[in-house]
Amino acid sequence: MCFSFLSRNLLLRWSIFALVFFPFSVFASVQEETSKGDAAFKAGKMKKAEKYYSSALKMDPDSWRIMRGLAETKFQLKKYRETKELVDRILAMKIIKRNSVEVTLQDGQTFEAEIVDENVVPPDDGKNNMRNYVDGEEAKPILHYRLFNLKTGKMRLVPHSDAKLKYKGVPRRVYDYVHELHVKVEDILIGMSGKTGPVEMVEVKGGCFQMGSNKGAAAERPVHEVCLKAFQMDKYEVSQGLFQSTMGHNPARFKGADRPVERVTWHEADEFCRKNHKRLPTEAEWEYAARAGTTTEYYWGDEFEAGKSNLCDSTCDMNISAKNVSDGFSSTAPVGSFPANPWGLHDMTGNVYEWTSDWMDDKYYANSPKDNPKGPIRTNPSDRKGGGVRKVLRGGSWASDANSQRSAARKGFVVDYRIDLFGFRCVF
Repeated sequence: MCFSFLSRNLLLRWSIFALVFFPFSVFASVQEETSKGDAAFKAGKMKKAEKYYSSALKMDPDSWRIMRGLAETKFQLKKYRETKELVDRILAMKIIKRNSVEVTLQDGQTFEAEIVDENVVPPDDGKNNMRNYVDGEEAKPILHYRLFNLKTGKMRLVPHSDAKLKYKGVPRRVYDYVHELHVKVEDILIGMSGKTGPVEMVEVKGGCFQMGSNKGAAAERPVHEVCLKAFQMDKYEVSQGLFQSTMGHNPARFKGADRPVERVTWHEADEFCRKNHKRLPTEAEWEYAARAGTTTEYYWGDEFEAGKSNLCDSTCDMNISAKNVSDGFSSTAPVGSFPANPWGLHDMTGNVYEWTSDWMDDKYYANSPKDNPKGPIRTNPSDRKGGGVRKVLRGGSWASDANSQRSAARKGFVVDYRIDLFGFRCVF
């Protein structure tokens, strides 16, 4: 009886001692829940992982570390929309070279450090210490952060319970990994969008027009008369939803079911149109439809007007950016986001360049036939040096300047390259 009383008394004293010298801290809670989430994920227990990560994120809502784990878990649980929300938040964060954090200790001390390891067990931890005397021989080891103090240049071990970490941004390697997850989930969501069925087209009546411009590059001259038969043209640029439903893949960089498909090669654009019993427009058909009966540089006039198209605006990091213009989109915009031209066709100016069926020839206009021209003939399309591999692109893009978006502006590019500026639409 006496021994039992003394044992309980001694245990109580040690418990008080432990609470004083090893205080419980909410600092540990976030990392503990995150570590539990990591363990559950590795064990394939996704429901438990989701629970732990969600709990940790409530305590630290801006941590990409937790968001990444939760996003991976929700992806495995096929909760794709929730996965997208998380990866979008991570991809919106600042990219940094090192895994830098701001460390706040319990005593209020703060310093900037690089995380070297999140879960370190010191050699003597878990053996012969006071906590194990209180908790028993089976007590779990005390996990530490291994941190490199960027100011002092020294390595430091800090218990999870003693420190709170605030991430300074997303390391590039993590960003790239999350972007791959973003691509996967977006393609799944696009496939689930059900963007199939007939595409709205615009009836373009036949007629004659003056093709080219004396104000542009030499390749736009001479201005010459062209007469065309009637045709129908897609009202919008081909969206990713439509492309993926037909082709079974989606090469676009800027994902979204209603955004234009880009990074398409000319061959893919041509194949898509043929699979839908259509074809790519000739260069003459494209300019005729873009002008929509007008004779000015743009369908609205001779001067560029903000708000009429998606171009390289003030958010664009290129030296051609329009510093005083903001179109509301940092890259591609959902098709139809800007006003239609007088014939009801959207995005004939800006958003993505559009492939045509014509081979590119800077001097073709001097010899172009008047009626229904189909571009120069190439006897050796594989001749790269002779320009045989370039097809005409029209309309400018989200990364082009205003000059490239004129109705007469033309550009040639090789048919098998993938660039996030190039899309298309079809005619019938």
